[in-house]
Formats: sequence, structure tokens, C-alpha cells
Amino acid sequence: MPWWLLGVSMAATNFSIDTPIAVTKFVAQEGIGGVWFMWSSAISAVLVTFFFSRLWRRSEVITDAQIIEKRYSGNSAKYLRLFKGIYFGVIFNAFIMGWVFLSLAKVMAGITDIDIDYILWPTVILVFVYSVSAGFYGVVVTDFFQYFIALIGSIFLAYYSLQHVGGVDGLIEGLQGSSAGPSLLNFMPSLEDNSLMPLSVFLVYILMQWWAHKYSDGGGKHIQRLLSAKNEQEAFKGSALFTVLTYIFQMWPWIITALCGVLVFEGISDPEMIYPKMMVEVLPHGLLGLVFVGLLGAFMSTIDTHLNLGGSYIVNDIYKRFMVKEASNKHYILVSRISMALLLLIAVIISKNLDSVAGAWKFLLTFASGAGLTWIIRWFWWRANAWTEFSGMIASGVSASFIHYYYPDWLYSEKLVVTVSISTFTWLIVTFLTKPVSEKKLIEFVHLVRPGYFGWKSIYQKPILNRIGSYPMALNFRC
Repeated sequence: MPWWLLGVSMAATNFSIDTPIAVTKFVAQEGIGGVWFMWSSAISAVLVTFFFSRLWRRSEVITDAQIIEKRYSGNSAKYLRLFKGIYFGVIFNAFIMGWVFLSLAKVMAGITDIDIDYILWPTVILVFVYSVSAGFYGVVVTDFFQYFIALIGSIFLAYYSLQHVGGVDGLIEGLQGSSAGPSLLNFMPSLEDNSLMPLSVFLVYILMQWWAHKYSDGGGKHIQRLLSAKNEQEAFKGSALFTVLTYIFQMWPWIITALCGVLVFEGISDPEMIYPKMMVEVLPHGLLGLVFVGLLGAFMSTIDTHLNLGGSYIVNDIYKRFMVKEASNKHYILVSRISMALLLLIAVIISKNLDSVAGAWKFLLTFASGAGLTWIIRWFWWRANAWTEFSGMIASGVSASFIHYYYPDWLYSEKLVVTVSISTFTWLIVTFLTKPVSEKKLIEFVHLVRPGYFGWKSIYQKPILNRIGSYPMALNFRC
């Protein structure tokens, strides 16, 4: 697929209906500086663009779980692939779709008294039908159109929100005279302990969070798109377009609307309701319909992505790899469609037990944060093995869950630092206590992917790699 289609599709998936809801809560509680929670991920996106997009494209896998058996050897690699297929394909996917359903419910509650089921189920059925009918191609093409409808709608809402409070000057004056205070406008952190965005939290965001999460090396939904690019250069350009659209263009309309909403609905108990309430408060009826349809499109673009991704994990990394290995494509497609339906059902059940989109975001990020570094280091250090990832994921999940239930009052930044510290110590110890990957597997991986030279020096210097030409390519830093 061409880079421009993939880049917009990635941006559409990240737009989603839950993102403006969560951003609004960050701004209401921490000011503009609170959005560094998301902006910090731009560092990861840039690294994916310049490093990982090419490496992933060379691997020619279908899912990021499949890379496990190309990188590691033995039974540990086989069972790690199965574990990650369940972990990401079922648990993570269903959890993400659950908070997306919750976001739709909040938007509906903010703009109408109509029962959520009248919108939820027809929309979900429509997404399910075109996802199983057209597959990944249908997902990407519909994302392209849905993204621009959603983006235009958010710009209209930001414009009318500003007009409602008297323009930029009226917004600034209003915030200065409100209980929220002008500190909401602070873009950078403050050294004051009682500031909305303390320097310590900011440093955790930009020094740790961007690599301590599931998508640290671009895995998951984004890699699914980069792997479908025509070649490495197309994957690179697609990732670059996604980064620009996501972290430059689409954030500011949400931030402007959130600031205006804080002023208009001062003292609201649930800040996540500000965004849909602003839609009703400031938009003419025709534009209200357009903005709502835009958010509905954003909702669909996220659900279709995670349905397709979940089906890929379940079939490619669980069913076909471990259960039924020799069947027709028609059989595997049927299994994929059934698994999509089951994922939808699980996601709806999860959504009924969530109450905060932003809170769910932070918990899930913390849950997988300790393993983020292992997914980066496997590309740059030959000594990492399957047990490195196993131990990192388990230690992270256990630590995050323990802290979440027994120390719920801790700041998110504190939870992240402790979880990552425990997990990193664990996987480093486990790595050195377990056997390295077989030399044959390491040579095959270097020949296939051509990762960075320095962490793989001993492998690149093997005579066989000198003969096949991988060593000179590494010296030229083409990776």
C-alpha cells in the first residue's frame, strides 16, 4: 500500500473517539502541560520512523508476535509467541476497545438522551461487516475518509468554542479570573511543588514514558500498516506522515476546546464530559451533526483496526501456529471472523466496568511499561532472549497491578517509575541467568533484518555474514 494511505490510516486509528475525551481531562486537571503525557510519545514515533519502520518491514512478518520465532530460538520462543498472541491479541485489544465503547457512551450522554444501544450496536455491526468483508484493505481505506471528517469536525468545534468565550483574549481573561487559574495555559512544567505540571512528572514523561509502553518499537496496530507498505521507503514515509498529523495537527483543536470547556463548565464533576457538552453548547445543529459523525467515524476507525489486528493475532499466532496448521485460507478467514465477534463481545463487557478513559489509559500503559525496554533492546543487543521478554512482561503486570490496588493514591509518574525499575531489574537478572539464543538463529536474524551493528558486533563478524554481505551493510548504517 502507498505511504500516504498508511500514514493517514495510522493517524485515524490514533485519533479515535477516546483521545479528545482523555485529552480534555488532562487539560482540565493539569493544563496544557498535561498533554505532555501524549506529546512524549512523539519521541517514540520519530524513532519508529527513522529506525524501526525499516527493521519491521525487512522482517516480513504479519504481526509483531511473529517476530519472536525469527529472533529467538527453542521452546521459550514458541511459548512466548503464544503468550503474546493472547496477551496483545485478546486482553489488550479487548481492553482498548472497551474504553473506546465507554468514550462513545460519554459522547452520547453529553449530546442526547437517546439510549446508547441505538447508536452502539448498529455502528458496531456496520464496522464488523466491512471489516470481515474487505479485511485489512477495507479498514485502511475507510480510515482515510473517516480521519478527515473527524479532523475537520474537531477544527470546527475548536473555532466555535473560541468564539463562544470571546476569542483568544476572552479565553485568557476568563481563565485568569476563574478558579482554575491562568496556570492551565502553562505549556512547560514549573519548579513549584503545587503546580499543575511539576517538573518531576514532566521528566518522567519525556525521559521514560516514551520507551516504557507497548508501542515502544512501534509494534501492534502501527506495525501492521508498515508491514503492508510497498517497500522500506514507503514504510518510512508513512510513519513520518503519521507522526506529523498526530503530534502537530490534531492535538491543538482538542486543547483549545478543552480550555474553553473548562471555562464554560467550571466545576464539572467529570472533566471527560466537557468535550461532548461543548459540542451541544456552541455548535449550530448542522455542524453538531457533522462533528458527531466525525467522532463516530473516529470510533469506527479504531474499532475496525483492533478487530482486524485481534483476528490477525488469534489466527496467525495462536490458531494456525499451535492448533490447526494445515487448513485452507477459507477456513482461517472463517476463524478470524468468529474471533472478531468474540472480541467485540468481550470488549462490550469490559466497557461496562470502566468509568474513566484517561484512567484506563494510564493503568494499561503502566501494566506493560516494564517490558517496553525489552522490545527495543531485542533489536540492538544479541544477548536478549525470550526469557528477557517473558520476565519483563510478567514483572511489569504484577508490579503495576499490586501498586494499582494497594497504592491507588500514588501519582501516575510514581507508579511508572517503580514498575519500570522493578521490571528492568528482573529481566536483566533473568537474561544473564538463562542461555543465549542459538548462534544459528542470531545469524539468520541479522541476515534478514540487519539490526544495529554495535550490539551485534560479535554476530556480524562471523565469517558467513562477511560472505553474504550483511557486515558491510551494517557498517554503512543503512539500518
